[in-house]
Amino acid sequence: MTARRTVLAAGAALLATGCASRRPEAERRKAAEGPVRTDAAPLERRFPLLGRLHGAHWLGYDLVGGNDGRWVPGPSDIRVVGVAALVDGRFAALTARHAFSPAHLPVLPDRLAGFLPADARWLRSGSFDTEITADAYSGSFFLSEARGLVCFDSVNPVAAAPSP
Repeated sequence: MTARRTVLAAGAALLATGCASRRPEAERRKAAEGPVRTDAAPLERRFPLLGRLHGAHWLGYDLVGGNDGRWVPGPSDIRVVGVAALVDGRFAALTARHAFSPAHLPVLPDRLAGFLPADARWLRSGSFDTEITADAYSGSFFLSEARGLVCFDSVNPVAAAPSP
């Protein structure tokens, strides 16, 4: 019986080390985050108050298991994070209803850094965040007047119900 336990323990250890990725950490993180997406339609469905978007660069990935083939049983939290351009005039319409103040962006995945202009001064409003999320999920939304951009960082954003 002891030999059998030893063999089982050795097999479990081998399986555990065999499943561990041998890729560098940055490469594993990149794979877990999936590809940088440029389609705006999924963002427009999840954040309809932003209106039409273009020039989108974003990631949507599982915070626990990632997109690299690993699987963890149970509920997953999906992070949707990125930047997109607002249509002309949308910045003024959005900021007219809320009090915005200067803010710093949260830590974003490295692969999105190149899509964030250095001269984009960011503004944020807690009431604007609440209006977009309707308290159904967590999310932070930052606007840049100088660049006409929105930067978003959300977890488990739900698509808005279609209008009748």
